[in-house]
Order: sequence, then structure tokens, then C-alpha cells
Amino acid sequence: MVRLEDYQRREQAYVKHYVLKHYLQRLALKVGRFKPGTTFNYIDGFSGPWQHATDALRDTSPHVALTELLAARRVLSEQTPPAELHVRGMFVEQNREAFERLARLLKETFGTVETEAYHGEFEDHIPQACRFAARGKHPFAFVFIDPTGWTGYGLQAITPLLRVRPGEVLINFMTKDISRFVDDEDSSALQSFVDLFGDAGYREAWRGLRDLDREDRIVETYCARVREAGEFAHCAATVILNPQHDRTHYHLVFATRSLHGLIAFRETERESLPEQFEARAGARQRERVMKKGQLEILEAPAWETPYMAELQQRYQRRAREAVEGELRAGGEVEFDALVALALQQPMTSLADLKAWLGNWRRDEAVEYLGLAQGERVPAVKRGHRLRWRGGLLFGA
Repeated sequence: MVRLEDYQRREQAYVKHYVLKHYLQRLALKVGRFKPGTTFNYIDGFSGPWQHATDALRDTSPHVALTELLAARRVLSEQTPPAELHVRGMFVEQNREAFERLARLLKETFGTVETEAYHGEFEDHIPQACRFAARGKHPFAFVFIDPTGWTGYGLQAITPLLRVRPGEVLINFMTKDISRFVDDEDSSALQSFVDLFGDAGYREAWRGLRDLDREDRIVETYCARVREAGEFAHCAATVILNPQHDRTHYHLVFATRSLHGLIAFRETERESLPEQFEARAGARQRERVMKKGQLEILEAPAWETPYMAELQQRYQRRAREAVEGELRAGGEVEFDALVALALQQPMTSLADLKAWLGNWRRDEAVEYLGLAQGERVPAVKRGHRLRWRGGLLFGA
């Protein structure tokens, strides 16, 4: 289990592992049911384990991922009719001490799973990763790239792995450090940012922007580069906040070729928001108590700032405006296209989009097209369309 109490003073890692765990749960069950006999090839490029708080290493990404995949395999085997899911794992770690812990974990806890572990740099093992990703019956690859900085996974270097089909990728984009140094022309790290974004023209996208607008554009630019490099249909990010301060710690960048994958990722994000709120509230209360030397009467959430709610309002406003603009442009608009457009924004789910459209339809500003008898609302992959009928939409 991913337990918050195991992540004191690194609550951001708890949220990251919560997202990893629950998305892998959805993904493994879906691919296993869609194509019984699928081989799920999990690849972890910066495995660690490091900064763990439990002797069993259950608060590390290798343990979280393999535990969840094995649980999904068990659920599939017990359903009627049963479905087979083969689970394999490849792990790369550069640090010798961490690699030795990794090797023990794989042998002692996950000895029944087919795994490969490599000591060295992730970029040096891309050929092995590509071969690993393609092995097995009906192979499906999920790549998790979780570095401690912004080096070691240059875009051109990892592009062959990003292009493996079918497959998805989740990248820990270290926003707090990247946004601090990415515009420093005199920095010795300049070449590393060229490697990260794939070429030297990356900074033009956010030139002249400041604060959160600049941060958002940096992340959007990286998402666009990953989407193009891997030939993905969708690439979007979710925000992981600093536990102690109202600022971003990092983003999780997710790339998929499936609209259903994007929807599932945003649903996982939606479920993680209360967990992130609780983690931040608890971390802040712990620090206040330590400084003051006395307990607080009110529960931790009562003291939490409105920053997360403000971020959600920011991104959902952007999503609504983008959807509204697409509808106002005229003609019939595919529902699937509106889903992809809205869910590009963080903290926005399919349920949010359907609520906006429902309100607009009741106001007779939007018309649903292509719904069959008995269908009341648009659905993905059904050929449903929408058309603006005039008048004012929400936010106009």
C-alpha cells in the first residue's frame, strides 16, 4: 500500500506514487481485459530505490509498480472468464548502493517476476529498453522516467523508446529546478537543457512571460516536444506541489496514443487531489507544531491555504475558454476533439467537461448531434458531435 505516514518530509513523493499506483491499476486491468494474454512490460529508467523510509522499500517506485501490476494480474485471473496478464519489469539505476538495494528487492520480494536490472546510465540502456518493451505475447510498454534532476533522459536519446507501440510514458519533470535555471545562458548546464528539450530553440516559447504563466508554458513546451518525438496523440501534465509552500515541486508528464488513456490519467489526477491536499495540510501542521512546540486545536485541513483551489479554477477556466472558442468557431465539432482539448489542462476531468456542456445545452447554446435513441449525453468514440446554436456560453 502507498501510505502517507511512510512519506514524512517527502509528501510530494507520496502524491507521485499515488498517481503511479492508481494509473497502473486502471491501465493493467484495461489492457488485460481488452486483449487477454497481454505482456505488460514495465520500464523504470531511474529506479533507485533511494530516500526510502521502510525496510521493505514499499515506499519506492519499483515496489509500488510491481505490487500494483501483480495485484491486477491476480484480479484478472479471478474474473469470469479469467484473463491472463504477463508482468515483466526492467530497471536501470546509476548509483551503485541503490542498485544493490534494487537487486535485493527484485530477488527477495519479486523473485517470481521476470525482471532485468542494469547498473548504469538510463540513456546508455535505451537499446535494451526498446528490445525489452517489444518482447512477449501482445506486448504493451509503460515507461516511467523519474530522475532527481533534468539530465540523463535527453529527448533525442530516448526517442526510440518513446516510439515503441503500443506504449505510454510517465516522466517526472523537475519543474522547480528547471524553471530556475533554464534561461541562464551562462550556466554550465545550458547543453543539458538543449538535450532535455531536443534542440536549442526551446526558450522562445516562454520569452517575455513571468511567474505561473512562464512555468505553464515551459511545461506545455516540453509536453509538445515529447508528443512530437514519440508520435503520441496526447501529452499532458499534472501538478505536484511543494508540501510546505504554495509553489510547484514538479509535474508528471504523461503521453499516450489513446484518448481513453488521457481520460483515465485525468481521472487518476482527480482522485489524487484530495490526497495531495491532505498531505500538504499535514506537512504544514507538523512544521508549525515543531516550531511552536505545542499542538493545534483544529485539524490540519482547516489551516490549509486556498492555493490548490485557485490552481484548479485557473486551469478549468482555461479549459472552458478553449472549448467555448472551438464551439464558437462554427460548424460541427467532434466530441472527442473537445475532450482532448479540455483535458490538456491540469485538474480537469471528463466529468467537468460534461457538466459544462450540459449547462450550455440547457441554456440552448449548444446542440448535441449524432446521439442514437436512448443516448442522452455525448460519449467518447461514438461519433457524437456538437454545434453552437448562438447566444452566450458560460464565461462569455
